[in-house]
Amino acid sequence: MSDLSIKPGIRLGHYPQRIKPATDEIEQWISRWVERLRCRLQRRRYSQSYIVRRVKAYDEALQNSTDEALDLVLEELRLQLRRKGLQEPLIIESFAVIRELAARTLGKRHFDTQLYGGWLMMNGMLAEMHTGEGKTLTTTLPACTAALAGVPVHVITANDYLAERDCEIMLPLYQRLRLKGTSVLDGMDPQQCRQAYRADIVHLTNKQVAFDYLRDRIEMGDDTGELRSQYRQIQRDKSPTGNEQLLLRGLCFAIVDEADSVLIDEANTPLIITRTLPNEESADTYSDALYLASTLIEDQHYKVDSKSRLVELTLAGEDSLEDQVLNLPKLWRNKRKRETLLRQALSASLFYQRDREYVVSEEKVQIIDQSTGRLMPDRAWEQGLHQMIEAKEGCVISEQREPQARISYQKFFSRYLRLAGTSGTISEVAGEMQRVYGLEVFKVSTNQPNKRLMNGEKIYRDALEKKLALINRVKALHRLGRPILIGTCSVEESERVGEWLQMAAISHRVLNAKQDRDEAEIIAAAGQAGAITVATNMAGRGTDIALGEGVEALGGLHVISLSLNDSYRIDRQLYGRCARQGDPGSAEAILSLEDTALTQYFGPLMHRFLASLSADGKPVPGTISRFILRLPQRNHEKKQCRIRKTLMKQDQRLRRTLAFAGRFE
Repeated sequence: MSDLSIKPGIRLGHYPQRIKPATDEIEQWISRWVERLRCRLQRRRYSQSYIVRRVKAYDEALQNSTDEALDLVLEELRLQLRRKGLQEPLIIESFAVIRELAARTLGKRHFDTQLYGGWLMMNGMLAEMHTGEGKTLTTTLPACTAALAGVPVHVITANDYLAERDCEIMLPLYQRLRLKGTSVLDGMDPQQCRQAYRADIVHLTNKQVAFDYLRDRIEMGDDTGELRSQYRQIQRDKSPTGNEQLLLRGLCFAIVDEADSVLIDEANTPLIITRTLPNEESADTYSDALYLASTLIEDQHYKVDSKSRLVELTLAGEDSLEDQVLNLPKLWRNKRKRETLLRQALSASLFYQRDREYVVSEEKVQIIDQSTGRLMPDRAWEQGLHQMIEAKEGCVISEQREPQARISYQKFFSRYLRLAGTSGTISEVAGEMQRVYGLEVFKVSTNQPNKRLMNGEKIYRDALEKKLALINRVKALHRLGRPILIGTCSVEESERVGEWLQMAAISHRVLNAKQDRDEAEIIAAAGQAGAITVATNMAGRGTDIALGEGVEALGGLHVISLSLNDSYRIDRQLYGRCARQGDPGSAEAILSLEDTALTQYFGPLMHRFLASLSADGKPVPGTISRFILRLPQRNHEKKQCRIRKTLMKQDQRLRRTLAFAGRFE
């Protein structure tokens, strides 16, 4: 690793970040391949055996040291890291010290595989570590090493629950290293956030840090160059109030846990900070639009593209509207305005369903994050769609929002001076990671052999056969005393499955966005003998379900997936809740041809053919099942990849335009 400093100071300013120059495609291609070659040469030079051997060279001396002696070693190491930067010998020694102190404070000593995973991240790479391999503990190696060198570190994960949990678990280690660790969570006031960002290591979500960066950009103003930006920061430091308005200390080093979720799945839409404005439309306007939409007939008055979630009015629909708005207020005379309102009303009715895309809580419409299953209370759909859904649900109509600042994840994360991460399901998107972020993906072997048994995917003819198969399977496993985790794709489905189990007199617990306050308690009990847990994707990434006493002998946790996720990586994350760190476990999927993902992809003719293969309550043959399940997922992944490419091109055009105008933001 380069000994170049990546911490705030005289050279990089008080708010370090990487501002990419406007380059053409050839320069970008050359730059990517040079960086790729550097990473591969570095990985060949520093193999796992080489890193582990060098770290273990310190083991005997450190293990025989008293706490007082270790304190002296730690302070000398901190001094050298601050003076010389992140050089290879100092990183190796730091890994050894952190490993020893983790064993003493947390009772957990880093495995050899974790040492290597930490080394990859320290060098700005992505480490693919299987689910259950202790990625949270692994991130302490690069995070603490960089923090000891005076580099502000952001440990970024997929949701607030994981950010708060990981910080609490690792806090004793941070304190023993004389480092301050905090978490920044949604709902904190600006002063709390500002104080938390002053810590050496900050745990937070991708949305939180990106929005806080945008708030800083708004506060900095419309700077016309990098030097001017640094000058304005220095001027704030000299002011009586100091640099109190800015939240972050720059974008120095980010370690992204669940990197494919954060950098790929979340990167389809830009992040936009808005301000509220008085609503131009009255509640009656939205109600009128919904009523008019209910009078229109599909295929006659409008066409629906379910895959793209688009609605287009036909000529007959436009004529019908023109006839119906004669007695409505003046705004309905505007053809463009009324057709926009009608398309929003149709979209709100057809594509946005309660307990699937959103929930109604405290008389407010709150969006559900489809990849994590969690609520996003501060998010809203744009261009009046959110207000239309509020009218549909009979809620108070909120104010309109006007954009103030915008950034894509691709652009934001590329501004970190050093970016690294880890995930258990990242190899499928390795090419996009390298192309977009310049990050190379390397696999890390498991510490112990994986004992997970995959029982395959069974697709039944209809929802009734799927329900019967699930109930029979749950009863058989419950008689053995094994804990069961049933994964669903929405709040609506999780509650429906809960009703099935209740009718069958099977005791269970449900975890979804409506029960998020009880998440820790439900997860803690999910691995106990006889426990049955129905959950959305909230029980996916990062969730560690510990096995109760005697469960290992029974065969461990059994996972049942009841829905086809948009990506097979998300399926793998759900299966990864079982058989962790050498424990036994098993997983399977129970689906039906009537599931939404399959009905939207396959036409009626194909549906009838597949149904003919699953007669008499038997599932579709296994080989065919795997093939038909992967087709919708691959199609969706390609579509999402095209969306991200389009978003990147928009960013590049904007960058060139601003560069021509003499601005860098």
